[in-house]
Amino acid sequence: MNGAYFLGIVTLILVADLFVALRFRRMADRAENDVGAAPKVGSLDPAAARRVARLMLIGAPLLWLFLAAFSFGLFGPTGNIIPIKF
Repeated sequence: MNGAYFLGIVTLILVADLFVALRFRRMADRAENDVGAAPKVGSLDPAAARRVARLMLIGAPLLWLFLAAFSFGLFGPTGNIIPIKF
């Protein structure tokens, strides 16, 4: 597999991950705004949703940096992935 294709696929997946993280943040904000309402069965814990969102928002760019270095061949030869060369 070409390193550019690999990096493109990883980028699309991690951008989708960032959108999911933003959705968790929005769900946590909405759950906190409904504080005075009656509790629902299976309701969302805002603190847990914020923690998951923060983990995803921090982890996705770090994983992208690691896999970008992997795609450019900074860690040496890597199996079937052809490094990106300029």
